[in-house]
Amino acid sequence: MEKYKRQDVSPVEKENERDENYQGSNPQIDCERTSDNYHLIYPQGKYIDMINKRLATLTLKRKIRSDAILMNSFVLGSDGEFFKGMRAWEQHAFFEDCARFFMDKYGYENMLSAVVHVDETTPHLHLNLVPINDGRLSSKSLFDRQKLAELQTELWEQVGKKYGLQRGKENSQATHITAAEHKAKVIVQSAEQKRDEIDRQTEQKQAELDGLTQTVEAVTQATGKPIPKKKKDIEKEIAELRTKTALQEREIAVRSKDQEYLFKQLQEATRRNNCANTALSMVTDMMSAYPEEFNTLLQKSRAKKLPTPFKSNHSGKDGK
Repeated sequence: MEKYKRQDVSPVEKENERDENYQGSNPQIDCERTSDNYHLIYPQGKYIDMINKRLATLTLKRKIRSDAILMNSFVLGSDGEFFKGMRAWEQHAFFEDCARFFMDKYGYENMLSAVVHVDETTPHLHLNLVPINDGRLSSKSLFDRQKLAELQTELWEQVGKKYGLQRGKENSQATHITAAEHKAKVIVQSAEQKRDEIDRQTEQKQAELDGLTQTVEAVTQATGKPIPKKKKDIEKEIAELRTKTALQEREIAVRSKDQEYLFKQLQEATRRNNCANTALSMVTDMMSAYPEEFNTLLQKSRAKKLPTPFKSNHSGKDGK
């Protein structure tokens, strides 16, 4: 769960409500799949306008502070294994149940947006709401540590258990990472996976190149048999050797072309591997040397988007 003040709302909205032209610093976003993102609660205007409109309906005893928390945002989902093999309509139903849980618990009138992103590594739901409690703006009273623990339990009991998810250990002393830290961790993991894949391809290309080299050497180093004593036999063997030599020369020419192609492929794979290692090293060094700046940069780059009217296109078929 993330808390946002007035100046933070717009950047979150830009990332959440992005289209194919969105330019962000998150390398996980595949713009070609952005059009497949879909809403469960569609925003009825700009987030900040919706927030102002909702606050105007309240009878407040004092003016809202400039540093007040105006929006709370949740990222709901699971790991890649959970979604592996899940059909589109089943995935849609899972996120729909999550959104309905929040509407029932915190009030539909306080919902800003609920949008599912499928254009990143793992599908996930961004849900944004205005923290109204007993007719007043109060994120603290809704989402203190105890209330968040209770929320996790309720969400698991009403939604997670239904889909076979495991409840995290209650009262665990494990440190929970922020959304920015999680995104940074995924970026590093993605870079490592790409590096490992390039290493595998490089080894494969090297093995193919070595095999061709050995074949060419075996052909070029072939030696003749002992020289026959009879002239007739000598002439016959010379004719056979000339025929065999012509065939070998043709084969060598073909294999030389293949060898040259594989060598170029090996060079390209090596270059990509070096680039991947450099990128991974840069990200890792940045996280180690400037953890706060790195988290701030990632936080500002994401934009949380989560709308209003609850719309369900659940048709029971694959698709949105």
